Amino acid sequence: MQIAPQRPQRFPARWLLRAASLAAVMLLAACGFALRGVTPLPFDTLYVGIADNTRFGADIRRALRAASPNTRLVDQPDQAQAILQQVHSRRTLREVSLNAQGRVEEYELGIDFTFRLITNKGLAILPDTTLSVYREMPYDDQVVQAKQGQIESLYQSMQQSLVSRLLRRLTAADVRTAAEAAARGESDPDAPVFDPNAAPSDTGPETWQTPGSPGTGSW
Repeated sequence: MQIAPQRPQRFPARWLLRAASLAAVMLLAACGFALRGVTPLPFDTLYVGIADNTRFGADIRRALRAASPNTRLVDQPDQAQAILQQVHSRRTLREVSLNAQGRVEEYELGIDFTFRLITNKGLAILPDTTLSVYREMPYDDQVVQAKQGQIESLYQSMQQSLVSRLLRRLTAADVRTAAEAAARGESDPDAPVFDPNAAPSDTGPETWQTPGSPGTGSW
C-alpha cells in the first residue's frame, strides 16, 4: 500500500500580505521614519507663558519639543517669533446625580483652558480659544480618601487630552497661514493688540475640597 506524499502546506494570501506589511514597517523604522500625528510649528522660536513648574506646563513643553524639534523654546517673550499665552484655566466639579437619600452618586469633572497665540509685537496669530474636556465619575462618600486620589488621576488624564488637542490646534493649517501673514506684516489694522508680557488671569486650580464643604464645585 503506497502512501501518497503530503503536499506542502500553503499559507493563505492574507497572511503573506500581513507579513509583507510588517516587514515594510520594520524597514521604515530601521531607516528612521516614524508616523507623526502633528506637523511642526510654523516658527523657529516660541515663548510659552505657562509656568514650567506645573505638570501641565511641563507636559506642554515636552509635547512641543517632540512635535517640532527645530522650534526653540525661549525664556523671554521678546526673544520669540510667537508667544503662547494662557488666558484662563479652571477646573470644575459638578453634581450629576443624587441617590434616594440626597447624597451625590456621580460627579462631572471639567477643565476649561483658554489660550491665545500672538507675535512678539502683540498681533494675534490665533485669537482667544477655549478647549474644554469633561469626565463623569461615580462617587461614594464612604470612601472619600480613595475618591480624592481618583479625582486627581482623572484630572491628570484630562490635562493630557488637553495637551494633545492644544498641539493639534497650534499646528493646524490656518495657524501656519496666519503666522506667515504676520511675518510678512500683513495684519488687520483693526485687530486688537495684546500685551506680550501679560500674566495669565488664572494661574492654577484651588485645592480640592470634600464634597459638601464650603467652596466645593470649583478648583
